Amino acid sequence: MRTSHIINIIGILFFLTWGRVLADEQISDYIRKCCIIGLRNARTTNECEKMESAVANISRLWIGLCSSTIGVCCSRELDRQHCELGRLAALEGTSCDNGSSTTYKNCCRACQVGLAVKASQQKCRDPLFSFLSNIDSYRICCSEDGFANQSDEKENTLDIDAHHAEPEEEDAKPDDEDQDGTIVLADDDDICGKIPNLCAHICENTFDAYKCSCNPGYTLDDNNVTCSENKDHLCPGGYILDAKQGKCVDIDECKEQLHECKSTQYCHNTIGGYHCLNVKAKSCPPGYLYNIKSEECEDEDECIQSPCEKGYKCSNYRGGYDCNPVDSQACGTGFYLNEGSCADIDECNYNATNSCKTEMHQECKNTVGSYHCDCLPGYSLDVTQNECVDINECSINNHNCLSTQRCDNTIGSYICTRWTSCGTGYTLNAETGNCDDDDECALNTHNCPLNYDCYNTKGSFRCHRKTTTTTSTTTTTTTPLPATSTTPAPGRDMNPQFVSQQAYNRLDYAPSYLTNYGSIAQRPCTSGFHRNSLGACVDINECIEYKPCMNHERCINTNGSYRCESLIQCPAGLRSTSDGTSCVDINECETGDHNCGEKQICRNRHGGYICACPPGHQVTRLPDGVNSCEDINECAQDQPVCSSNAHCFNTIGSYYCECKSGFQKKPLNGPDQDNWQTHSQCFDVDECQSIPGLCQQKCVNFWGGYRCTCNSGYELSQDNRTCNDIDECEVHKDYKLCMGYCINTAGSYQCSCPRGYTLAADKNTCRDIDECETKSENHVCTGRNDICTNIRGSFKCTTINCPNGYINDQDQKNRCRQTNNFCEGDECYTKPSAYTYNFITFVSKLMIPPDGRTIFTLRGPIWYDDIDFDLNVVRVQAAPNVERASEIYFDTLKSNNQVNLILKKALEGPQDVELDLSMTVFTNGMPRGKSVAKLFLFVSQYTY
Repeated sequence: MRTSHIINIIGILFFLTWGRVLADEQISDYIRKCCIIGLRNARTTNECEKMESAVANISRLWIGLCSSTIGVCCSRELDRQHCELGRLAALEGTSCDNGSSTTYKNCCRACQVGLAVKASQQKCRDPLFSFLSNIDSYRICCSEDGFANQSDEKENTLDIDAHHAEPEEEDAKPDDEDQDGTIVLADDDDICGKIPNLCAHICENTFDAYKCSCNPGYTLDDNNVTCSENKDHLCPGGYILDAKQGKCVDIDECKEQLHECKSTQYCHNTIGGYHCLNVKAKSCPPGYLYNIKSEECEDEDECIQSPCEKGYKCSNYRGGYDCNPVDSQACGTGFYLNEGSCADIDECNYNATNSCKTEMHQECKNTVGSYHCDCLPGYSLDVTQNECVDINECSINNHNCLSTQRCDNTIGSYICTRWTSCGTGYTLNAETGNCDDDDECALNTHNCPLNYDCYNTKGSFRCHRKTTTTTSTTTTTTTPLPATSTTPAPGRDMNPQFVSQQAYNRLDYAPSYLTNYGSIAQRPCTSGFHRNSLGACVDINECIEYKPCMNHERCINTNGSYRCESLIQCPAGLRSTSDGTSCVDINECETGDHNCGEKQICRNRHGGYICACPPGHQVTRLPDGVNSCEDINECAQDQPVCSSNAHCFNTIGSYYCECKSGFQKKPLNGPDQDNWQTHSQCFDVDECQSIPGLCQQKCVNFWGGYRCTCNSGYELSQDNRTCNDIDECEVHKDYKLCMGYCINTAGSYQCSCPRGYTLAADKNTCRDIDECETKSENHVCTGRNDICTNIRGSFKCTTINCPNGYINDQDQKNRCRQTNNFCEGDECYTKPSAYTYNFITFVSKLMIPPDGRTIFTLRGPIWYDDIDFDLNVVRVQAAPNVERASEIYFDTLKSNNQVNLILKKALEGPQDVELDLSMTVFTNGMPRGKSVAKLFLFVSQYTY
């Protein structure tokens, strides 16, 4: 209502109240000023209370009139604002119950009705909605954006012929309407029947209005009219609204990282969704996931899934996780709280806390705060398989077999088999296969002289001279002679025995022996003695008789012999020269007068000697107190002697370094080329460059090795070198890479579509060709009464042949009406007033919800007492191997004046089904009209 109109009403009220006659101009002036105050108060404070200050400056004569005017104008302005907010809420799809004002709710609901009428493509000023035409919110929401130019064509409804079922004029008018445009319905009024398409799915009348609900699988939107498929988005799942194109486009979940595929899978985008395809090429141990980019097994962080119970905190480690009490977390991973201090957890003592697998030849090594899994001796880690594999010690020369033995590899070790003889000084041990040393001294197979002792050595023996022995008839003494000698100095022509023998011969003692008869027989005395006149053997004083010693020696006679002592006293380790003038060193190493051990080397020193060990050995005292030389294991020392890329091999007295697999020594020329120390570094071998054709497609060199890889669409074969084509169509057949046909190609695949489809731009999906499109140059249905129906992969041309007594409706091509509107008797009510031809298409094996799928809705007028609906299966045409449709496939659900045709079971294609859905209206139990909807269901042979 306009302000001038309001002012005039208030003026009349004032005149009747006070009974005074005032000039119209004076009253209007006051009323206009007070109304402006009320409008301003509503716009600035959004309320009409506490306005006493607004009339403070008004004359007492006009206070009552002004207060009333301010209240009326302020209230109307607030109502206008609330109505505008309600209309905006309806346009935005917001619930009308959010507002607190009645005006807000009424205008919001009136706008919703206008939007529903607009959505049903009905005319806003249709006589059916005349009772709404004077409501501003309805008019604005229904007619904006030029709705008046929309087509008035009706869809999926049937009209009852006018002379059979024309509602009376008063039935189309609203029961009541108050002055502000609010619709007031009677108790039995059917607004859902009067206004088609008020709701997108199901409209239900309520006591004062109506409410909308949705079919199963859908959710009512915030505007309380439309329905969405269980999602609060404008576009279906997997799509997003493109503001520029104004349509829903596919979301590439794989590219946008919106998928939920695991790391052992790769994402394959599809229209409206995606697939997670399992990686077939690799498998990882528990606790690890395959990384497609690095092509390696990486640790899976199980703690992301929160596997621990309440009160425990998850701690991830390589290959697994731990659940530790929250109180012990202060110690960190790998430790536990023990009597107020953090102690290391020995994961190796508890199989549950480590991921080492004994069946995979691993052993657990505990470290402070953690642990690691090492391969058992004889195994090494294969980084490509992440497993411990056997080391072929024989092929990499990592064994200690002798040159006379053959190395045979075994699982986790090797054996040395002799293939040549042991050689002199050794005998082959048949049990151990080793060559055992022969002890020539014990076997008495040596050739040492009588005055030499035999000492066994490895593979041979040594002869050491015995010490000098002097004997007599009464005593025997053994005297070492470091400074004296029992033999003359060099140059003499006789020894003591020789001198004694000469003395014996010179004395010419005749040997005599005492016989049994008392005769005395002469026999020679022992060396150093002679027989006297009495026949007794007495000592010869060689010093007097023979003077055997030299000038610088003093002769000392002994019993049966003598000795020459040098006049010069030489210290230990020295002896006097032959002329007795000086002392010279005794080379004990040459004379054998040393006590060095078996493996020791005797080195002479002035006045003595030392026992040294060969290079690469060290002196070790054996349990019996004897010093021996043992080999030094340079490879076991703390300071490595070989580079990190080389293996160290100990030998007797030395060692040598061999580069690990995938590495080689730097080649050198010159005198130092065989010296390991001059080129002890091992350099990576680029097998991809040095070995042409090592891999069939791609070769990737890495530190200490290489790996063969394949191009996209190929997988590595069992030999780890060649590549085999992946038949994507077979491997991923469960994921339907192609909507149509999948054709495998070398390294990839191609998609093709059956006839009636065209391959979309994504090269995966098949887009149906609409043969019935009017813009197409080739018109497939050329008959005058032909109706073209596009189905997936094909089309159908249906000729509308009206029954006898009916003609084609020029306004609706799919409708047959009676040729003559005049009828008599019962024929007027039993003969259908019209036939409509409706065409519905399905894909084969369409998914059907448990409670069915509504495929057609037929509505009738609401002013009859009853409406009866009847469904008949007229004709079914299907392929021989296709299950034919029958009445059990369909059901009807009646609600007030309408019926829903429900498909209960999925239809298999190709097949065509013709149905008749008839509607008969009754008044006082008598039929008053009939219409028939002929339904043609075309089921495609394809599922897409």
